Amino acid sequence: MSKNILIVDDDLSIAEILEFNLKSEGYDVETAVSAEEALSKNLKKFHLILLDVMMGGMSGFKMAEKMREDGISTQLYF
Repeated sequence: MSKNILIVDDDLSIAEILEFNLKSEGYDVETAVSAEEALSKNLKKFHLILLDVMMGGMSGFKMAEKMREDGISTQLYF
């Protein structure tokens, strides 16, 4: 079974590069261009979330805080 990874980054070029490289290694990858978009997804299905810290709107740190408040313990990398 392939691991699911979510990339959250408002810089689309960075998100696309990460997505391409991770998919080429066999991972299932989804992207979100904002914390708000990411929080609308079923975050519990992801094994790992790659999270940009400085985004317009909600920051990556605030998103991580919100996830923990909601009981989501998915591993995060900033």
